[in-house]
Amino acid sequence: MDKDKISKEVEERFKKLQEKKVKGGKRSKTVHASHITGECVRRPWYDFRETPEPLTYDSICNFWAGTILHENAPLGGRNEVPLSANIKTMQPIGKKDINDYNLFDCITGTADDILEFEGDIVIADKKTFSTLSQRGMKKPPPTEPDKGYVAQLNIYKLLLYICEGVEAKYGTIIYLNKATSFKDPICFTFELQSVDEIRSWVLTKLGKLRQLVEPERVITKYCNYCPHKKVCAPPQALIPKWSS
Repeated sequence: MDKDKISKEVEERFKKLQEKKVKGGKRSKTVHASHITGECVRRPWYDFRETPEPLTYDSICNFWAGTILHENAPLGGRNEVPLSANIKTMQPIGKKDINDYNLFDCITGTADDILEFEGDIVIADKKTFSTLSQRGMKKPPPTEPDKGYVAQLNIYKLLLYICEGVEAKYGTIIYLNKATSFKDPICFTFELQSVDEIRSWVLTKLGKLRQLVEPERVITKYCNYCPHKKVCAPPQALIPKWSS
């Protein structure tokens, strides 16, 4: 019996399991909340017009860990709540009713947890991070929530209001450290924007996705991780070195 072959076979089976879990639940071709939370609108613009580079194994592992976490850590009475709405008409809409004509009027998303605390509605989201870099160097934990994550919870507030008439007051993001097996979570809670404020900037972002020419390039720390970096071709000299 070749023990090395058995080990290799078990390793490959686990990797295939990870890949199947990540790629098996494909997102519908709609504008998801996460499409419009970043500074760069060019990346999501390309998402609807270009073929992205295939996922690396590192990315598959990250998505897999996140999926397992979300499925097994409900924080309130409502977990993994699907939401979709036409932002232009302020009406709920099913994903099957989103088409080429209203694609850039609509937003879809799934709120991790919706809970009630002392009479207020709170939208909670789980995010992973690591205090160790891929090279084994120590990194500090977050001291404030990422602006994109805050924007995402504001969008969920808008969707929840349109779909259910419920107005959440707070958002909370719980950061979980992969380097310590999620020991000692860090949580940030903040007041969400008004419905009118959220709708205004969401419509602006949707307008940029709708336009026929690509939006202006915005150089960010995520450029080297972008699946469209080849077609976008950002100047390497402008990308922060620590993002590679």
